[in-house]
Amino acid sequence: MFLGFKLVVSEYAFGVLGSIALGIFVLLRSHSIWQVALGAYLICLGINYGSMLADTISIANQQNARGELDQELKESQRAMAKYRRLSLLLLVPLSLPVLSIVCRLLKPEDLRKA
Repeated sequence: MFLGFKLVVSEYAFGVLGSIALGIFVLLRSHSIWQVALGAYLICLGINYGSMLADTISIANQQNARGELDQELKESQRAMAKYRRLSLLLLVPLSLPVLSIVCRLLKPEDLRKA
């Protein structure tokens, strides 16, 4: 929406493919437990980006994006602070896919109470 759909999708697609490819490369060349851990972390990071890519594609048109962000666009400073904190979840392996599944299972009113 702000940066353009194609740019965001290409960033997330690169995040998925690049992280998983690099993780597999590291795993294939690993000689220590730390290298195995790094390879697994990179693969999990790619899975995190996969969840974000799926969400981006699901709100592909501008009407859906505006509907998703309607309240947050009105309070932009608060929204930016929220998303700065949430962006740290990218670094936690498999956190975004788990949260995405939980959000889809819970009803929107249940999430507002939490």
